[in-house]
Amino acid sequence: MVLELGKNQKKLNLKMQKGFTLIELLITLAVLAIIVVVLITAINPIEQLRRAKDASNTQNAENFLSAIGRYQASKEKNPTIEYSTASVNCEDIVAAGPVYDFTSLEDEISEWFSQLITKPGSELYVGMNEGGVKVCYKVSAFANVAKVPQKGCSVSSVNYLCLPE
Repeated sequence: MVLELGKNQKKLNLKMQKGFTLIELLITLAVLAIIVVVLITAINPIEQLRRAKDASNTQNAENFLSAIGRYQASKEKNPTIEYSTASVNCEDIVAAGPVYDFTSLEDEISEWFSQLITKPGSELYVGMNEGGVKVCYKVSAFANVAKVPQKGCSVSSVNYLCLPE
């Protein structure tokens, strides 16, 4: 590009720059890094995994509670479930231990269900008495941990929710 300046007709050659300067690249990278951090914080993949695990445990507890209800309706008595307790207090239910043997419910529940609820972190805890049945399960998502004081209990820094709520 040639510019003409004043009366002396001096010519000044200006060269056009091609590419980006180091500062422009650094600014662009900084902006992209900020966007990525904000997105990861908003999405929070670890919390999403915890919510998915809690949703699975909730569904398993609902299915187990439903199977117990079907058994009670058809046999007019409570099923025999090893490690269940006669209390519907959350702490008592958890102290009794997780349920691993529920052969009395084999007509009410599919064979593969026992594989689901015997995995670490997916165990169910059961309490039955004349007043009803409660099924408790572990939770770890922050949204569910907030519900623990009203609908569950904490035992040894592990949080549990119980159904029915």
